[in-house]
Amino acid sequence: MFYISILLQLLVSDLVASWPVSYNPGSICVFERSSVYFSCTFDYVSYRTLKTTKWFKPEAHQKQDGTQVGISVYNSVAAEIHQLYKNRTTYANQDKNCSLQLHNVSRSDSGRYFFRFETYNEKYTGLGGINLNVAVLPFRVTVKPQRLNGHIYEGDSVILTCSTENCTPKQELFFWFKNQRLIPQANENVLRISSVSHNDFGNYSCGLKNSSTTSADEVLLDVRYCPKNTEIAVLPSGKIKEGNSLTLICMSNANPAVTNYTWFMIKEANVSYIGSDREFSIRSASQKNNGQYFCTAKNDMGSQNSTVIALEVEVPGRRNSMLTATVVFLFLMAVLLVLFGLIIWRKQFPSKKPPTEQTSAFTVTVTEEIYENLRKSSESEENRTTCVTYADLRLPQSTSDRPRCNRQEGNSVIYSILSYKD
Repeated sequence: MFYISILLQLLVSDLVASWPVSYNPGSICVFERSSVYFSCTFDYVSYRTLKTTKWFKPEAHQKQDGTQVGISVYNSVAAEIHQLYKNRTTYANQDKNCSLQLHNVSRSDSGRYFFRFETYNEKYTGLGGINLNVAVLPFRVTVKPQRLNGHIYEGDSVILTCSTENCTPKQELFFWFKNQRLIPQANENVLRISSVSHNDFGNYSCGLKNSSTTSADEVLLDVRYCPKNTEIAVLPSGKIKEGNSLTLICMSNANPAVTNYTWFMIKEANVSYIGSDREFSIRSASQKNNGQYFCTAKNDMGSQNSTVIALEVEVPGRRNSMLTATVVFLFLMAVLLVLFGLIIWRKQFPSKKPPTEQTSAFTVTVTEEIYENLRKSSESEENRTTCVTYADLRLPQSTSDRPRCNRQEGNSVIYSILSYKD
């Protein structure tokens, strides 16, 4: 009896080992109205003859482990196929290949499917089966922040998931949009942002590529951050004239919105508080408003100061008087430069004064030789004592047409006979 029991166990184990069923994969997700492929192989001992092959799906009230045969999805005996699956399946119909294709999948097709084969002596169902999930459109975007309060702060890690009600097919190509602009290289159903910044703030949507009907509704990625890019706008812009009104506006990007504004004025190295609204208005500008201004924007996340701007109020007429003074100053400077130039020129090139009578009588530059007899009176030379005086005359070069005498070498001396009466 003991030997018989061992023999039966060996036979059963050999039988089970020789009749395996393999499913691939164990779980599948597909979209409605698409087709799904159940990959399946099986084996059995060669001396057995197959009687029937079938695919079935346990009903909702039955056990889902394959021990209870439910709705017949496919059956080698066509009359046994359930009405819901007639003309919707394609069986491989090959030796030891039990693969099945199910067409026009609907939401009611969700569930677990099993393959079963029968011989004239045995019946065997492949364990495990294949679980089918049907993705129901439209897509929806879910955001999973790291913080428990649900808020997303700058620097947090964020995961955006594009999914449907039941499941999301992994084999499909997806696209992502931010503010209706395509995000390059994002083609999976999951979009990960390791360190979110204020630039990531915006509306996101997703869908299948090449299909506009599967796009999801937009979801706001509400990134919270302190004020940034704080600056001052001056209205009206341009020159500020005395008596005119103007408004300074403090502008800043922040989330949540700025809750407090503060205005400051810098004058003569002193910083003074001047206001606490978003706008600072000056009804009638005057010289006392000249100075530097800046504002501070603050929210729950922090604060930021704006850049400093300078205001200068123009007084009517003052600009013209300053222009006139500038022109006069330049004119005076030009006159002084001219006078200074004349003085320098006169020092370098002094003017020659004409010679006096005495100098011209005794010191004359001579350029030609002239002989003349000069007499004091017409009396005869015999009746008076005559003194001869020699004078050295140097005459300048003549410019007249008077004929020139022949020159002698060297410096010639001109002798003149001067006669005079005692």
